[in-house]
Amino acid sequence: MGSPGLLSPRIRGYGPLVAEIESYPFQSGPRGCPAHEWDARRRDDPLGPVRLPSGDVVTLAVRHDDVAAVLIDPRFSRELFYPGAPRMFDGFDLAALPDTLLSMDPPRHTRMRRLLSGTFTPRQVESWRPRVRAIARDLLTALPAGFDLVDDFAFPLPIQIMCDVMGVAGIDVARVRGWSEAMLSTSSLPPEEKVAAAAEFHAYTTELIATHRDDPGDGLLASMIRARDEGDRLTDEELVINTIGLFLAGHETTASLLARAMLRLLDPRDGYERLVAEPELAGTAVEELLRVESPALAAFLRVATEDVELPSGTVRKGEGVIAGLAGANHDPTAFTEAGALVLDREGPPHLAFGRGPHFCLGANLARMELREILTVLTELAPGLTLAVPAGEVPWTEGTLVHRPTRLLVRR
Repeated sequence: MGSPGLLSPRIRGYGPLVAEIESYPFQSGPRGCPAHEWDARRRDDPLGPVRLPSGDVVTLAVRHDDVAAVLIDPRFSRELFYPGAPRMFDGFDLAALPDTLLSMDPPRHTRMRRLLSGTFTPRQVESWRPRVRAIARDLLTALPAGFDLVDDFAFPLPIQIMCDVMGVAGIDVARVRGWSEAMLSTSSLPPEEKVAAAAEFHAYTTELIATHRDDPGDGLLASMIRARDEGDRLTDEELVINTIGLFLAGHETTASLLARAMLRLLDPRDGYERLVAEPELAGTAVEELLRVESPALAAFLRVATEDVELPSGTVRKGEGVIAGLAGANHDPTAFTEAGALVLDREGPPHLAFGRGPHFCLGANLARMELREILTVLTELAPGLTLAVPAGEVPWTEGTLVHRPTRLLVRR
């Protein structure tokens, strides 16, 4: 896509000064609940501008119908490599790395998706279910009566599962977690530190793949190494970048959602008690928790390649657009009692995994994993409760993934 030009800050009635435009990401409310800005914008300014940490001004879509339309419309491009393209951050920007599935438009995206899609078929994911259940049971059984659900369970568990699913003997958990947190940071972390973290993660993953080329085994990494379609296959760089993406999504996002979900279920505790009494609700409970507790506030930035008419107004060619998942998933026009946790909710699907061409490739794995984890927790720890008041639970600051940093519980 050619450069459509920079977005003017004098848009949608906010006045001529960029300083008058709200900064994004918004500061989350108590216990990670969506910031009040989402409600205000859905009501008064559904396609208003926000100022990103980079200083760029882009449009933020917050209503369910607008967000869904942005996600499925091919006129919103993810290939932001042209001069002057908007960025979330100055310097290193995880969302703008080339060679990743999420940073491609068709036909490149179509090719990559085709090569990777065979690794996440429902049949393949179902074959991993017993292993996921066993890993969760073993880890929970080994923990003492009182433990930190974040550091002792929510993070180690997805790491162990990803190692098993990927078919690697193990990874340096502490370093991978450190690199992930640096790459996802929205704070004043110097750009050079983000770049260094990304470079170290890249080198580590390159070596990991190299050790598995001659004897790849039967895991997901082996499937990616062998992935072919009529002679086409992933390049070495595509393998590395997309393996990093899988590790990021497979442990950081899952662990963060699990930490948020357990706090929501344990305070008030009636949600957890209902799952103990009605384990068959685990499937719908996972969908509802994804809707209300997804740690990702929005999909990655896109740019309109031409004027696009959305339900709430027009987005002009060249405007950067953020599809606000937090706004959409709490939209009362789409979900009755949108702020409530309804474990047996029926109705429209949430947008936590996105929609359209960039719908999360690992959604089936994430759903299965979360369902098995909830089932194991309610079976083996039916009396699980918070060991500290919910209001005293500390939360992350200055990161794209908002979650508790420590969640003390007891059985």
